Order: sequence, then C-alpha cells, then structure tokens
Amino acid sequence: MRALAILRALTPPGWGLAVALAVVALLAFGRGLGLRWDPFGLADHRLAAAEARAAAADSDAAARRLEVEGAADQARRIDIHHQQAVSVARATGRAADHARSAHDASLPLDPARAARLREHDRRLCDLAPAVCAAAPADPAGGGDDALPAGPAS
Repeated sequence: MRALAILRALTPPGWGLAVALAVVALLAFGRGLGLRWDPFGLADHRLAAAEARAAAADSDAAARRLEVEGAADQARRIDIHHQQAVSVARATGRAADHARSAHDASLPLDPARAARLREHDRRLCDLAPAVCAAAPADPAGGGDDALPAGPAS
C-alpha cells in the first residue's frame, strides 16, 4: 500500500525522473549481463578503422623489410664490384710493369702487327662500344703514339 501511495503522490516531473532511473537501472543491469546497444554502429566504425590501420602498418612493415633487404643486397654487390675493380687495377698494374720492363719494350712495332692490333681493337669496340668511347688514347712510353681507343678508321 505504501508503494501505491508513493505512486499517487508523484507529479509529472517525478514520473519522468522515476522512468529515467528505471531506464538507467535496466541499462546498467543489461551491461552487467554483457548486453551491448550501439544504435549508430560506432563500434563497427571503430573496428573498421582499427583494421585499416593494422593493414597499413603491416604493409609499411613489409615495405621497410624489403628496403632493408634491398640495401643489404646492394651493399653486397657494391662490395663485390669494388673487390673486382681493385683486382683489375692490380692486374693491370702488373701487366703494365711487365710490358715496360720487357726486353723489346723500346723497339718500334712492326706495321703488320700494328694493323692486326688495330683490327682486334676495332672488333673489341664493336662488341663493347661504351668501353671504347670511355677510354682515351694514351701516348706510348717510347714516344710513339698508342693505338687509339676508339674504333679504327
């Protein structure tokens, strides 16, 4: 009876307050039971944004991994190229020293042999034209002109 008397004594703002308290109590009880109410789908939007960020992070990590692998491969190739360049320079130096100290280094070259060498040089330049264009002619040590580095005319 007492509850009935309390209900009769409530005014319209009191009824509104009572209904609001009942709704809050039901929501709290429902949350406690694990019920979720998301009328605007905000959780789905947050989930989609988080998945997009995760996919972008995975893609970025894969790109960084490829960059590191490429840099390591490039460093290895540069090291091999440098070692080859040093080996070629040493071999060229030894060959040049041997040619300068040969017993016939100061003798003039036979014209037929010079023609053969020019023909070989021309064939080599046909095979690798970029190399011939890069190498300038060098005067010979004995005062004679060296064979030209470019194609023979």
